[in-house]
Amino acid sequence: MKIILMRHGAPQVRFDERMAAADFRDWVARYQLAGLDELTRCEQAFSVARECAAVACSDLPRSLESALRLEAGNIVYSDPLMREIDLPHGSGRWPTPSLPTTFWLVAFRVLWLMGYHGNAEGRRAVFSRADAAASKLVELAREHCSVLFVGHGMINHLLARELISRGWQGPRQPGRAHWQYGVYEYQGQAIA
Repeated sequence: MKIILMRHGAPQVRFDERMAAADFRDWVARYQLAGLDELTRCEQAFSVARECAAVACSDLPRSLESALRLEAGNIVYSDPLMREIDLPHGSGRWPTPSLPTTFWLVAFRVLWLMGYHGNAEGRRAVFSRADAAASKLVELAREHCSVLFVGHGMINHLLARELISRGWQGPRQPGRAHWQYGVYEYQGQAIA
């Protein structure tokens, strides 16, 4: 059995804007609704996708559109369970300087890792969701033998960790860049 965890293609959203922390909330909302950049493409992703009998993805446009663009076949599962970890953001009560979007992305993700989850899902909920999502992927792999999951950077990392802890073999990090992936295989008889 095989599960491939692939990150979606490049979304149609700007990362070069400058904004105050209060404006980051609006950027996050736009990012959640963003589809794919028209030019994003990866030939290696196409060939890997065609090796799988089933496709799963989150219900976010960048994930769903990536799965469709790969032309890999039938999408058997698309659900909010598979979404990326929410990006926290502040309340906007405190003035901040106008800084690049990438600064706020990194700053708020680091704050999330340290326990801050303002306006976003907390760590305990995320780990519980990753456990349930990994179980769903394993179920799909049991049913179809090979599954491509077109997901997101952070949730893919947690899914990889879950699969490895259940005895699957593959890289600890499935790939951070758009269209990168990791292949996870299970050779045993009983799977968790």
